[in-house]
Amino acid sequence: MALTRRELCILMPALMAAGTAIGESENDAGMQTLPSKIYDYSRLPKEAAKGHNYIPIFSGKTDSGMPIEMHESEIAPGHVVHELYRHPGDELFLVREGLLEVEFNGNRSQVGPGSVAYIASNTEYAIRNTSKGWTRYFVFLLGPHHPPISRK
Repeated sequence: MALTRRELCILMPALMAAGTAIGESENDAGMQTLPSKIYDYSRLPKEAAKGHNYIPIFSGKTDSGMPIEMHESEIAPGHVVHELYRHPGDELFLVREGLLEVEFNGNRSQVGPGSVAYIASNTEYAIRNTSKGWTRYFVFLLGPHHPPISRK
C-alpha cells in the first residue's frame, strides 16, 4: 500500500508521539527544540560526495523531547548508501524519484516514487539505488540519533 504525502503528514504526529517513550542518547544531549518553521528547499545546503548528495533539512527535538531529523538524499545509479547496518532510532524513507532497493529481515523490496519504507529501531538494513537514474528520497529519523555514515 503506497501512502500519499498528505497521508504521511497525517501520520507524522502519531509517529512522533510514539517516539517520546524512547530515552535520550548521549548524541541527543543538548539538542535544541525545533520551532514551527518553513524550510525553503531552494535555500538548503547540499553536501556532495561521490555518488551521494545529502541535503540536511532539520535536526533537533520535539517539544516533548523526542529527537527528530529530516534530510533528503540523492544517490547515483547502482550506488549503495550503506551495506547492512543498524542503529537505535526508527527511520522512514519517502521516495520522490527513482527506485530504492531496501533490504531488511532477509528480504529485498523495491520502493518507488510515493512509496514509504519504515525501518524499526535496531533492524539491520541496507539501501541501494537500483534505477537507471538518480534516486531522490526524504529520510525521517525518529528517536535516538545514530552515528553518522561516512559520505566520502
